[in-house]
Amino acid sequence: MAFCKMVDLIYAALPLRPLRDFLIRTHMEGCPRCQARLLSRAEARKLFVSSDEVGNTEALWRRVSVLAGTGAAGPQRQPAVSGARWRWAAAGATVAVVALAGFWLLREINRPGFDMESIRAADRFQIDYINVGGAPAQAFVFQPQGSDTVFVWAIKNP
Repeated sequence: MAFCKMVDLIYAALPLRPLRDFLIRTHMEGCPRCQARLLSRAEARKLFVSSDEVGNTEALWRRVSVLAGTGAAGPQRQPAVSGARWRWAAAGATVAVVALAGFWLLREINRPGFDMESIRAADRFQIDYINVGGAPAQAFVFQPQGSDTVFVWAIKNP
C-alpha cells in the first residue's frame, strides 16, 4: 500500500507523459493489489457499445446541430494565460540565476589566490609511493590555504 502511494506521488511529480505511462504500466504489471482492482476482459467488454446497439443517430445529430446553432454551448472561455505567465517567469528567473552565478564565478577567477601558482606545496608532507588494488596509483594532494589539513586522493593508473 505504501508503494502504491509512492507511485502516486512520483506520477504527480513526473511532467512527461511517456514517463508517466511507463511508471503506470510497470506498477500495474507488478503490483498484485492494483491488479486485483482491475477489470477482467469480460467486464471491460460489457462497458463498450457496439455500432448496432447505438440506435438512430439522426435524431441525436439534429438535436446537437440545433443546440450548436443557438449557441447553447455556453460562454466561450479564454485559455488560461496565468499558467503560461508563471512558466515564463520561472524560466526567466532560472536564466537570471544561471547568468548571475556565471558572472560571479568569472569574477572570482580573476582574483588573486585562485591560480595554481599561488598555492604553495605542503612543506611537511611527502608521498613516496601509493598503491591502489595492488597496482601503482596517481595521487592528488590538496591543502587548503591557512590550514594544516592535507587531503590525498588516489586513483588507479589507466
